Amino acid sequence: MQAKKWAGILFLSLIFAFTAVQPAAAVDSDYFGVVEHPHRYADYSALIDQIEATQTKWIRISPDWNAIETAKGVYNSTFLDRLDDIVDQLHAKDIKILFILGFTPSWASSNPTAPFPDRTRYKPANWSDWEDYVQFIATRYQGKVTDWEVWNEPDHLGFWKDSVADYKTLLEKAYIQLKNVDPSNRVLMAGLALNDGTQDSYGLNTFFDSLLANGAGDYMDVVNYHAYGSSANLIAKYNGMMDVLNKYGLSGKDIWVTETGYRNSGDKESPKANFVDETYLLHKQFSNIKRIFWYNYRRTGTTGAVEENFGLADAGLNPLKALYYYQAANGAQSFFGDQTENVLTLYVNDSPHDSGITPVNGNMKVTEDQYMYFKINDNWLYGTNEGLDPLVYIDVTYLDDGTGRWRLHYDAQSNAYKNAGTVNKSNSQTWITQSFALTDAKFSNSQNAGSDFRIWAELGDLTVKSVTVRKEDNAARAILQTENKQKLIEQVLSTDPAMESYTTVETIGGLTARRIGGNTKYAYFRVSDAFARAGNTNLTIGVQYFDEGTDSIRIQYNSTGSNYQNVYIAKTGTNTWKTAQFAVTNANFSNLQNYSADLRIGNNYDGSVEYIRMVEIIR
Repeated sequence: MQAKKWAGILFLSLIFAFTAVQPAAAVDSDYFGVVEHPHRYADYSALIDQIEATQTKWIRISPDWNAIETAKGVYNSTFLDRLDDIVDQLHAKDIKILFILGFTPSWASSNPTAPFPDRTRYKPANWSDWEDYVQFIATRYQGKVTDWEVWNEPDHLGFWKDSVADYKTLLEKAYIQLKNVDPSNRVLMAGLALNDGTQDSYGLNTFFDSLLANGAGDYMDVVNYHAYGSSANLIAKYNGMMDVLNKYGLSGKDIWVTETGYRNSGDKESPKANFVDETYLLHKQFSNIKRIFWYNYRRTGTTGAVEENFGLADAGLNPLKALYYYQAANGAQSFFGDQTENVLTLYVNDSPHDSGITPVNGNMKVTEDQYMYFKINDNWLYGTNEGLDPLVYIDVTYLDDGTGRWRLHYDAQSNAYKNAGTVNKSNSQTWITQSFALTDAKFSNSQNAGSDFRIWAELGDLTVKSVTVRKEDNAARAILQTENKQKLIEQVLSTDPAMESYTTVETIGGLTARRIGGNTKYAYFRVSDAFARAGNTNLTIGVQYFDEGTDSIRIQYNSTGSNYQNVYIAKTGTNTWKTAQFAVTNANFSNLQNYSADLRIGNNYDGSVEYIRMVEIIR
């Protein structure tokens, strides 16, 4: 960590420029890496420093062979000096490198007259040139790089223009050279695009199937593919990969997903942030997927080009909303060390006179009758995120020494310093984690110096090892308004009044909601397969509706017996907002309704208008 570097940053001076972000701790940092190209940037040192500040532990880089070796045995010293410095910096910061080996230089290409970059996508004319390069680069970075990916997306015509058998030869020769240099080197097959350049291509009778039929399974330690698309599509891709592995008896091989991500549209960063959670939750469900990488760390521009808008930070290295979600994919956690600031979206406030904290052996001591203040970054959680996150957990790991007591005060709807509970120590001399479930937090920076909660050492000193804030993880929820707020569920929208998924935005009963008009209009919802899909039969469906009139609202969901299983809300004409919940035991959320939806809401074919504010699915 860079505690000393950040030690002078005061809580009140916090801004969202990334250079002011405290050292952050991604709770699952060894699982969730990033893709980046530091060799392309003059400010690569700043980029690396900021990646370190997120506590990211894995980076996938792709320095090209054609940039390194300009002629047989002739190396670009300027490029290599930069690359050496990048590798040294990453290694010194304990950031593990996945190094992509590719692409063929013009002088070595089997099709040197093809236009650039096409000629770099052909196999080498002489395999010995490839073997020499792999040996050279593996030897140069021996002990600093131990994970190697052989090429990129060879199943996509834009990256590999030769046969499956030729790629198998490329992989085999690289594997042998890498193991010769260092038997501990780990070799990944190239990340498969699962797309041939025109359409999706995964499962049996595809590139991967042919590759394993050629015996490539003997020359890879790790299977590797790329995962873009909807959650249902990601599930299909994983299942397709497993179909092939099972066919060849290789289901025990580890899998890495070396690219996943979301291209935002314009300045709408919330969908990208939500996809961070979605892809993390989805891939963690598969025990043989050992690592995933977000593409990419830095947003490279704003012209709208496809490659530009995947970043966690913008081109100037200022954090985007998705970065905070990335860092807190498994909860926003503080690790204290010798610093007085907190990490990630949690900030320790040491400026008020009643804050008494002292670093002790990597932990933090709170002096008796003093406080430790925390601020949750508003990009990750502000209030309840407009209703998306009404339940929040705070976990405090503390040393149970002595017989004192301590409390947690949080910013609640009724009181900025509401007591979440009193904890009495029993002098067990062990580390204990106390969890608080908060159902009425509003986290709107209402405590001293804009904090959201504090720990009070009411009686006796208190030593704290870590503090974690976790959002509710057993609910998918959509808040319907002008721009819907959505978490693991999305309303399928149409702007065409002729379509049955057309809804309008109106304000009624003091809330902005979606209006469903007439007998042929519905609010359709697609639940993320990362949250609920076929096999998750026991679910609760919740709907917030405006209780106007005495007609009925019809809810239809994918069930094991019908794609449009009915449940009904009988309205009672109170002209107030109400919430109805239905526990179902036969759910089959397999995207089987129109628009690949899992449920829809409409009137009961009675000509009435319905207003829906919130839809949630609870596991």
